[in-house]
Amino acid sequence: MGQKDICQADSKNREKASTMKDFRFNIPITVRIGDINYGNHVGHQNFLLYFQEARIAYLRNLGFSEMDIGGYGMILAEASCRYRRELFLGDVIDVGCRVLEMKSKAFVMEYRIEKMSVACATGATTNLCFDYADKKVVPLPEPFVRAVGAFEGAG
Repeated sequence: MGQKDICQADSKNREKASTMKDFRFNIPITVRIGDINYGNHVGHQNFLLYFQEARIAYLRNLGFSEMDIGGYGMILAEASCRYRRELFLGDVIDVGCRVLEMKSKAFVMEYRIEKMSVACATGATTNLCFDYADKKVVPLPEPFVRAVGAFEGAG
């Protein structure tokens, strides 16, 4: 299976959000001068930073943080981004995020960046529950699972 086949298979397996309305949580971000690269548009790495800003705000909205999701922290195992439109200095974007899937020790978050209701990027992260003291992956805490389920409508 070639790289293109892997990407297509992954795309087919991921739930597609048609609009920002599919996300219960989003934040506005204004593109900053430090986000701009030599091409005079937002550098690719900054899209992942926008995802992180939305993730941190999402967790805070539920009473958690990346270092405390109910007694343990979280650590990223995988991140992906599909770039669809350029972004420029001063653009006001909406960054939506949601928990798409919960597993015993991990959860998958999906992201969407829009400018004026047009998709500019979509992506996902796989986040592991991590015990930083013992340096190991551990099961998701029940309070976190319940809070996410209630917020996303699955609980």
